[in-house]
Amino acid sequence: MSLLHAVWLPNPGAPHLALWADTWRVAKPRKLDDLEAPLLHPLALEAGDLKAWLEEIDRLPAEAQAIEVQLTLPSRSNGLPLMAGEAIPKTVQWWPWRVPALAMAPADAASWLGQLPLASSPAELGDDLSWWAHLQRWSLSLVARGRWLPVVRRLEPGHVQASWQPLLNHEEDRRRLEDLASQMPLVVSAADTPGALGCRRPSAKRLQVAQIAGALLDGQLRQGFQTSSEGLDPLLAGWQKALGPGDGILALSDDDSARLISATSRWRETVAGQVAPARALLELDTPPEGSELWPLRFGLQAEADANLRQSAAAVWNAGDGVLQLGEIQVEQPGELLLEGLGRALVAFEPLARGLDAAAPEAMELAPAEAFVLVRTAAAKLRDVGVGVVLPPSLSGGLASRLGLAIKAELPEQGRGFSLGENLEWSWQLMIGGVTLTLKELERLAGKRSPLVQHKGAWIELRPSDLKNAEKFCAADPPLSLDDALRLTASEGDTLMRLPVHRFEAGPRLQAVLEQYHQQKAPDPLAAPEGFEGQLRPYQERGLGWLAFLHRFDQGACLADDMGLGKTIQLLAFLQHLKAEQELKRPVLLVAPTSVLTNWKREAAQFTPELQVLEHYGPKRASTDAALKKALKSTDLVLTSYGLLQRDSELLGNFDWQGLVIDEAQAIKNPGSKQSKAARSLARPSRQSRFRIALTGTPVENRVSELWALMDFLNPRVLGEEDFFRQRYRLPIERYGDTSSLKDLKARVGPFILRRLKSDKSIIADLPEKLELPEWVELSGEQAKLYRKTVDDTLEAIQRAPLGQRHGQVLGLLTKLKQICNHPALLLGEEEVGADFASRSAKLQRLEEILEEVMEAGDRALLFTQFASWGHLLKNHLQQRWRQEVPFLHGGSSKNERQAMVDRFQQDPRGPQLFLLSLKAGGVGLNLTRASHVFHIDRWWNPAVENQATDRAYRIGQTQRVLVHKFITTGSLEEKIDRMIQEKASLAADIVGSGEEWLGGLELSQLRDLVSLEATP
Repeated sequence: MSLLHAVWLPNPGAPHLALWADTWRVAKPRKLDDLEAPLLHPLALEAGDLKAWLEEIDRLPAEAQAIEVQLTLPSRSNGLPLMAGEAIPKTVQWWPWRVPALAMAPADAASWLGQLPLASSPAELGDDLSWWAHLQRWSLSLVARGRWLPVVRRLEPGHVQASWQPLLNHEEDRRRLEDLASQMPLVVSAADTPGALGCRRPSAKRLQVAQIAGALLDGQLRQGFQTSSEGLDPLLAGWQKALGPGDGILALSDDDSARLISATSRWRETVAGQVAPARALLELDTPPEGSELWPLRFGLQAEADANLRQSAAAVWNAGDGVLQLGEIQVEQPGELLLEGLGRALVAFEPLARGLDAAAPEAMELAPAEAFVLVRTAAAKLRDVGVGVVLPPSLSGGLASRLGLAIKAELPEQGRGFSLGENLEWSWQLMIGGVTLTLKELERLAGKRSPLVQHKGAWIELRPSDLKNAEKFCAADPPLSLDDALRLTASEGDTLMRLPVHRFEAGPRLQAVLEQYHQQKAPDPLAAPEGFEGQLRPYQERGLGWLAFLHRFDQGACLADDMGLGKTIQLLAFLQHLKAEQELKRPVLLVAPTSVLTNWKREAAQFTPELQVLEHYGPKRASTDAALKKALKSTDLVLTSYGLLQRDSELLGNFDWQGLVIDEAQAIKNPGSKQSKAARSLARPSRQSRFRIALTGTPVENRVSELWALMDFLNPRVLGEEDFFRQRYRLPIERYGDTSSLKDLKARVGPFILRRLKSDKSIIADLPEKLELPEWVELSGEQAKLYRKTVDDTLEAIQRAPLGQRHGQVLGLLTKLKQICNHPALLLGEEEVGADFASRSAKLQRLEEILEEVMEAGDRALLFTQFASWGHLLKNHLQQRWRQEVPFLHGGSSKNERQAMVDRFQQDPRGPQLFLLSLKAGGVGLNLTRASHVFHIDRWWNPAVENQATDRAYRIGQTQRVLVHKFITTGSLEEKIDRMIQEKASLAADIVGSGEEWLGGLELSQLRDLVSLEATP
């Protein structure tokens, strides 16, 4: 197997695209001592083999030159580069390699890239080529929309170079540039210097993408550029010639060079920087009675409000004065209108006939010209900044296409109506808001004109729509409730390729649709008989929502904020099924091991009638017969994610009535074993099996992780993974496609219920939460150790190979955070001495606050990410206050964990302080006895800290919660805290992977981040 890649060679004046391929084949490892860089890449195809292979797979460029390039590529420590398609490990090294390649000039590269698929690339194409394909499509879009200008730059005395460059002042183009830069694969810039690779700043990436797009655009424009020097200044004639085929170099005197550069610069600045209050407007009217000609009127339209318009006559009457568009004042409106009409000529040539007069106001179009304006030119005109208003029935989009108007109703049946059963329905053909019969459609089609008049409205008939209508009428398909739910989930959905313009639902069906799409909440359900407790109003609505989706055999994701009682709502739902005698077989609930005991206790408290069995531990059932025997008279079975995959065959053989997964983010990676096990178990069995997911994470905002969850709940909603990747994931995550995002949210919205604690309409009696930053300075010993660690480590990082720097950077950050806590952490001390507190300013401040907490009789949670720091703190705090301080960490057993929680939460004489590691104690615990939360050492992902805080700030909390976040001044803790605060809206994306984002910083950036600043 070989894999094709593309790399950009940014040679000044002559950039190229180079193709190369690596392949699976055995290569002999080398000793590092024997290496002489740069070596010939041992896995790369030679130039001759590369040409032959590309010809075999029909990818050989028409014009390509065999060359050898030097690329910086990921390599192993044994001296070999990674093989084709292999994932890049974190500890990879980056080495220079000589690679045979085929180089293409930008014009040829644009043509070759234009033939590549945008997504779902064939196996022989590397993932980076999908990025190249999107870049080329964008470049072609800039050409088509006229978003380019000629530019002149000085080379050396007596010579300038003319080129075509993109004009990127449009908001959509700036956003597209940002998206492409953020998603740019490393291999694209592998020809850069080794020191620049992998640590490029966002601004540098944006600049590189803009330069590549500019080179591709320049190459394409030169190919078809026609020059005409008739009547031109000799200087402009030479410049125009330089913009045609060739290198664009023009020999000029210094005065002529300055003249030309100044003129083009002012031109570009004017076009790029001017934001006019109004734009030229073309308004198309339908032909008057007895005429075939279409009136086209000119005018101005306000940029801020498209409904504010003035005719061309009013524009000319204003002369050199000011034209009023509502409250907007437009100076020199005539000049603005003429300039806009001149740009409109680029997109719609027939306009030239109407511009003969000195003050043009309107013109008439032939039917064929009107069709061109409606079908293609209107979009191009809007792209170049000209407003277009079409008749309502021809206004564009799906509404102007032939489609369907549907009336449907649920039959009179019981509450068990299924999604697959048919509705009572009728349909009519519709276009432009006007209905028509099949006979009328046939009559109109017989006129053989794309624009025809029907019932007083002009409509467009497309041949493809006529064929789809014929197929639909011949098939006369049924309409199911499932179809109705899909057609009303998002605008623009189709039935047998015909868009649905109008969907009228009868009263019974409308009630179902409103509840299903959460336009109207399903009827709430009170706590069922046998439920010991009181449901809050929003929990009754949650119970009603679960019961509603269960009625139609649809999976449900209860994504309420942490602490709002997802456990209680699920238990109430199971009790509801039992009370209604619908719970015929056991339900399997999968949860992290740490919360199994909590589930068992909550079930015993709120739903004592439910028979609960814990499938956990060495004594659990291990055979089909033993499991079947153990599950007699059982309603709910609890097991862990680890056992779900370990006992997958055993659990899969049993016919569960339902499957519930708690902390559902555990299956977000579709390739993980536990995700595959959960999704496999959720597949339809001999009888219907309901599926419910519980999570406090807003999954609707994590596109790449959404597929696995929906594949567990309702597989058909998002289809297979390959389809999801092509239809949603790539367009949204890589290229910011808002229409795909809107469609995705509409499709998954009915299955996800999300409520937040911050919404007072949901829960008004939750007490206040206050966050208090605790600023502390470093002690003398800490500051000295901090500076020495920075100096020594930065020097080592500077000398280290590129591939080792990432790990060393993260190691440095860990050491500095340890020093900010206490010198003993870095020095590896295991004993607590008499001077332990005096050596750390952070510990001294912690003791001061804890003194007040202890005297007030309050309880507190103390979170740290270092287990070694937790053990030292435990010993020190126990000595300081002469009472137990439990420490829950990754090494705590299930029984130890639960015992610590019970003593803290339930024992009136239990410990006042509870130490927890952030990883082991940050989820799945209810610790509402605490009214203080201490984050002793900061985690750079705010979501992780908030999740830990919510162990105390949740339902059941009756006291105000004070959250103390310690920050050492002048250190990296303060600087990263500042960075997070400044970019609060992007914090989740920036620090979503812990500190990994810091590993790629340039040395100068790293030095600024970790250097210790003097404090006043």
